[in-house]
Amino acid sequence: MTSPIELAALGAVSVSCAMYLTMLTAFGRAWSRREQRPLARCPRITIFKPIAGLDDDLRDNLESFAALDYPSFELLFGVADPDDPAISTVREFIASHPGLDARLVFTNPHAALNPKVAQLLGLERVATGEIFLVSDANVRVAANYLDGIVAALQEPGVGLVSNVVAGTGERTWGAALENLHLGAQIAPGVVAMEHTFARTLTIGKSMAMWRRELARVGGFASVGNVLAEDYVMGRRFREHGIGVSLVLDPVANRNIDCGFRRMVERHTRWAKMRRAIAPAAFVFEPLLSPTAIALAAALVAPSARTVASLVAVMLLQLIGAALTARALRGHAMPWKYLLLEPLRAVAVQVCWLRAALSRRVEWRGHPFTVGRDSVLTPYVPRVRRTELA
Repeated sequence: MTSPIELAALGAVSVSCAMYLTMLTAFGRAWSRREQRPLARCPRITIFKPIAGLDDDLRDNLESFAALDYPSFELLFGVADPDDPAISTVREFIASHPGLDARLVFTNPHAALNPKVAQLLGLERVATGEIFLVSDANVRVAANYLDGIVAALQEPGVGLVSNVVAGTGERTWGAALENLHLGAQIAPGVVAMEHTFARTLTIGKSMAMWRRELARVGGFASVGNVLAEDYVMGRRFREHGIGVSLVLDPVANRNIDCGFRRMVERHTRWAKMRRAIAPAAFVFEPLLSPTAIALAAALVAPSARTVASLVAVMLLQLIGAALTARALRGHAMPWKYLLLEPLRAVAVQVCWLRAALSRRVEWRGHPFTVGRDSVLTPYVPRVRRTELA
């Protein structure tokens, strides 16, 4: 006879699997329908590159932007720290491409609480483009990258777009887990949100907007005190009646030598951000992981049914991860890393639990407390009375 615990656990597993299949189905349908739209015109683009340290494969990432096939764009590299080790790499890149419209700009780190936004504010002052494109330093792109972005922005009413992201380049377990999470959960989830629920989530990894529309919503300064500047920016655009869209041309997020601890810290920060933005949805996040639920069921009520469910769910997620990785990256992910998918599902739950217990984040060397709507407050450690005596 099936126990109530088994029934409840198996029911939760079934619901999670149904949600996961729905997400993958939406991803597959949207991916199969993507097409390159012709450009009505080619407005000038300013590409903002906030630099903070030596990202994985930085020089090769930058080289992909030198190969862009687009008639008019400029590259602005923002650096807040004059001793940043990436400066020499950026200068070498600029010097090796004298025909490229690119320059290094030193920005004021105190211009905003959000370190990335502080850099964007400094770059905005010298930008000449009609379109602003924020592109992280660990992003690598195809030669036609700008075509898809401009085509999406030329759709009626659209003022802000972002690209789906593929994690690539893994050589360590930590990097593989990071790239699996981007491919097996985040990318399908973002695509499903837009194509099934008509809700676009803006991704700051590659985010472009019309300059005039950015001014309408208050500019980068309007998101200078929040951690989730991309999400809040998308919401501000929608509040002003400006369309937000997702570009299905993937950008490669290069994660090569990331360690397990760094992966956990990064996704714990993202989980704290989601908790601040949508606390009710955050509570139910564990139910979105079939592997975590099936594992819990097998541990709480071990039986042939729960063990069989765990094996079935692990196979489902493994197949889903393999399919989405191939679609996003254009080639298969090595099986030795795909087999880490169950570990990834459990690691994400660890990040969720850590986020549920703390609101403090460390970002680019700056400690903050994350409040409602991801508003940042500089973290000040409490001083014990005995230390004051």
